[in-house]
Amino acid sequence: MDKKTAAMWLCLVLATVWHPFAAIAGEAEPVVCVEIQEPYSGTLFVELYKTTKKTAKAFCEELVRANVGKDAYDNTRMNNTLRDLAVRSKEALDHLKLGTSADYGAQFDALNSTFAHFDLKNPLVPLFKTESSMAGGPVGYFTPLENKTDRFAINEVDDCAKLAPGSSCRAIFDDFAKAFNPYRSSYDKFYATKNAQLLKNIGDKWDKFLEVSKSQTVLEVLLTTWVNKSHFQENHLVGPPNYQIIALHPQLVYDSLEKAPDGSNQAMGLAVEWVGVNFWALKVPLGISFASVYVDRANVRDIGNGVLLHINNHYAIGWANYGHNANSVYVTIDLLKMFEDKKAKYGDYAKSYL
Repeated sequence: MDKKTAAMWLCLVLATVWHPFAAIAGEAEPVVCVEIQEPYSGTLFVELYKTTKKTAKAFCEELVRANVGKDAYDNTRMNNTLRDLAVRSKEALDHLKLGTSADYGAQFDALNSTFAHFDLKNPLVPLFKTESSMAGGPVGYFTPLENKTDRFAINEVDDCAKLAPGSSCRAIFDDFAKAFNPYRSSYDKFYATKNAQLLKNIGDKWDKFLEVSKSQTVLEVLLTTWVNKSHFQENHLVGPPNYQIIALHPQLVYDSLEKAPDGSNQAMGLAVEWVGVNFWALKVPLGISFASVYVDRANVRDIGNGVLLHINNHYAIGWANYGHNANSVYVTIDLLKMFEDKKAKYGDYAKSYL
């Protein structure tokens, strides 16, 4: 095993061993995406209920995304998921030919419009309901909707008796409600007092991580999620890891070498952090990496090797040896952080647990 490989494994082991120490800043309690709690016991809308469960899980995921700052959330995913549910719900009724009992087209048009403009900052999450009308017959409707739409009358027809012997058309629409309404169970659960606070805590932690932690390349995100795989548990919505893995990270540096020829003692150069770890969440964030620096100077070796110390996520000071007792001190300029896309970075992490 060469020195670079040994150093990489050393840092990975160090990150794992130091994990409890890294948690000094406190870790957000996970929110668990459990199975929806309203099981469907009917037989007519089994396939619709499968879509309902997927939609409930999507809500679970989007609620976390929405709590990670404005730049990390896009309504489009949720709009598309909800609109798909609306389409499949109408198809389920059409497939059973329930249009002979009720003219529900206008209600579904209104539902589609509501879902198309869905926004978690001002959410409308309709339920399907049936009730007796002033005229005495049953009616069906979704509520709340973006635009008020007339409720549809549910008429008793022979087709309903064929679908469910001994049942009524209203009972079948009630059965539809049991298959459709659980899509919002995650929303109901996570907007309860306790879970809403858990979501906020997780969102705040991610927002802080994206704002203050060291910049990372895609490779570093992959290594960080791999080393923290026990943290990103299946069906758990958690905060960010308490440390970041550093690997093959480029840096622009300002290097000071006393033994360099006059006029080149201070010079700009390039550095590569081969492997390291940054504990971004400590009360005083610290990190360390093995690094090499390249500076073009006369009469001095161009490449120096040493270590780089990260302090408070924003500052980094390094030491490099160019041979023959020629040692330099340098500071870095994190250009990647200046151009880092918070939304993209969160998306890379979200792939590991959402």
